[in-house]
Amino acid sequence: MYDVIMFPFHDYKKWKSEGFRTRDAHLFEHLSKSENIGKILVVDRPTSLAELLLKRKKWNISEEIVEYKTNSIQLARVGENQWCLDTFVPDFFKVVKQKKAWWFTSFNYQFVIDAINYAEEYLGLENTILLLQNPMAIGVSKSIKSDYFVFDAIDNWLYHPQMPDKSLIAKNYSYVDKNADLILTVSKSLKEIFNTNRNVYWVPNGVDIDFFSGAIKDNYAENKVIGYVGKIQDRVDFDLVEKCLRTYPNNNFVFLGPIYSQNKKIEQLKRTYDNIVFKGDIHYNDLAVNMKEFDIAIIPHKVDEFTNSMNPLKIYEYLASGKPIVSTCVAGSDSLSPFIFSARSSNDFVKKLGYLINNQNEYNPSDVISSISSECSWESRTSEILKLIKNIKK
Repeated sequence: MYDVIMFPFHDYKKWKSEGFRTRDAHLFEHLSKSENIGKILVVDRPTSLAELLLKRKKWNISEEIVEYKTNSIQLARVGENQWCLDTFVPDFFKVVKQKKAWWFTSFNYQFVIDAINYAEEYLGLENTILLLQNPMAIGVSKSIKSDYFVFDAIDNWLYHPQMPDKSLIAKNYSYVDKNADLILTVSKSLKEIFNTNRNVYWVPNGVDIDFFSGAIKDNYAENKVIGYVGKIQDRVDFDLVEKCLRTYPNNNFVFLGPIYSQNKKIEQLKRTYDNIVFKGDIHYNDLAVNMKEFDIAIIPHKVDEFTNSMNPLKIYEYLASGKPIVSTCVAGSDSLSPFIFSARSSNDFVKKLGYLINNQNEYNPSDVISSISSECSWESRTSEILKLIKNIKK
């Protein structure tokens, strides 16, 4: 039996507001169900005064059973054996100056470290797994008591366009390589970062197939709906999307997800084409019903160092929804299912999309769903991780 201190990339507050839709959230849910796990403490990233004032963010979760609370620390019970620790840092100018680099600073405040250690002691955690999924929080691992240090590498932040100071990420990755008892990577390419650690394993993303049963479409119109789900950032190749819009004007393209960048290009597409719609962010609980209108799913991502470090969750969710997929050659787009059509160029992408548009009736959703291996369930992925932890050789 293990207890877990979890530093997710996405906070519990985010899971609660948007739905449990990310890798860290899925693993939290399935670890919570495992008979091998006792207590789980989720540690949210500290919230700053600047975020409270400028972004109107709350620093702590509400409507939970609060174990204890001060003006800057809250430990709340969020499940039978799950807790969440929130902290508030009254810092403004340093946050404004450092911007995203403050993510590194936030976990280095002594009172934050003391709060984490006190929560661990208060809950009586034993045989503890320190599960770090936030590459900006690595420094805290030096000050937290644990029996196993496990790092889960989600994407390669050395190439993330929104991370200005790559030297801090490189330093943290180096520390993980030398000190982690176990390293998990979401893609094969990420294993190359950790070339000295002997316990590095590729554990891809997964899916809860039953969750997407409401997305299965049982009839098809002549004009198709081509859908995309996910955060709309620089990784989306909107020049490729525009090429598809011009080529297939009688088919509608629907994007579900928050827009974080490329606003000017998106506005230009909306003005120019009648067959593209951006519906904004969708709560995870409502995702399946919104995906039901899709006939075909797409992943028009740019192919670069960053996208090649990914293993898009949307691939698994598209398949679980019974949708055939056209994707650029990003990591995870090959060999997973025969219903993923991987394109080698923009022309090839447009051609393969046209093939699916014209031959949609040849693809039975049940066949698409059954193409997903049982190993791709989140239950299976979680079991695999626990077996790796059990077999750790220090």
